[in-house]
Amino acid sequence: MLKSMKKVKRILAVALVFTMLFASQVTAFAAGTDSVTKTANKDMSIALMPGVTGDSNTITFNLNSLPDNAIVKEVKIDCSNASVIGGKGAILPQNITITSPSGETHTVGWGRGNVTTTNLFVAEKAAGTWYVYMTGTNIASPSSGSAFIGGTKYSRPKITVNYILE
Repeated sequence: MLKSMKKVKRILAVALVFTMLFASQVTAFAAGTDSVTKTANKDMSIALMPGVTGDSNTITFNLNSLPDNAIVKEVKIDCSNASVIGGKGAILPQNITITSPSGETHTVGWGRGNVTTTNLFVAEKAAGTWYVYMTGTNIASPSSGSAFIGGTKYSRPKITVNYILE
């Protein structure tokens, strides 16, 4: 009787292991990551006097087409299509400020190659309108003449949101 009880427990343990293995694979499949990339509604630009720090205009990204249960894993802002505007000076990007559809705002350092990636919005709602602006400094010397404004235009920046469905 004791041997048969041990066999039953062993069979139940093996069955439980296979059940857990199958369930974890189904869960992993259901929680797969997806992504969406959208282009801004307009260009983002900044023009400043030499030696001055300031903010660009705010651009928006409409991600209303995402499902309501889309939850953020990572956000990437791509401003790689940049061109110089103005006379003297160059804008040194310092950071980028991102506001999620739920109103959460984070300022993060400007990314390498004008592409900034952050995971500070993890578990935030992905669907809705995102707002972005950048802060930079015109690194020209103020003694180069106050009449010379330097600037940068980022043509049609893109946002990529990696998300899971909750």
